Amino acid sequence: MDHFMKDSGGASLVEVVASLLILSVLLLTFFNFFVFTNKAAHSSQDKLIGTYLAKATLERVKADPLSYIDPPDSATPPPYAGKTKDDPYVYSYDVCKAKNFRDCETLYLPLVNGKTYEIYLYVYQDVSDRRLNLINVAVQARLEDKGIASTVEGFVRYEP
Repeated sequence: MDHFMKDSGGASLVEVVASLLILSVLLLTFFNFFVFTNKAAHSSQDKLIGTYLAKATLERVKADPLSYIDPPDSATPPPYAGKTKDDPYVYSYDVCKAKNFRDCETLYLPLVNGKTYEIYLYVYQDVSDRRLNLINVAVQARLEDKGIASTVEGFVRYEP
């Protein structure tokens, strides 16, 4: 009977330390997993917002191209005339300000969820597009500090 009393004394210090070590490793593993998952979710959200922002901007360009780009039927050819997909003319906030377009900050630097996205328009018009009264526009929404960029492309139709 004396033998049973000695064994029921509980866990030794070594067993407690080993248990704490195993528990700490498991908790750190789960913590790192949750941190990684949270970062991935935020990155995905930023990318998705960028995609929607690029799509919305392209639709706005189609509805009101002269708010974003030079008129295609001016006396002098616009800067994107004769350009190609490999060498487009790029409209950005800086170009907008230099050309004295209106609402440059609203159009090219939208603030969404406390983050400022930068909008870039890659515009070109080859001879066949000009004959069809089309301008090719690729809209890119960037979050520079996170290295995120979303691009959509489409044609803008105009009447000369």
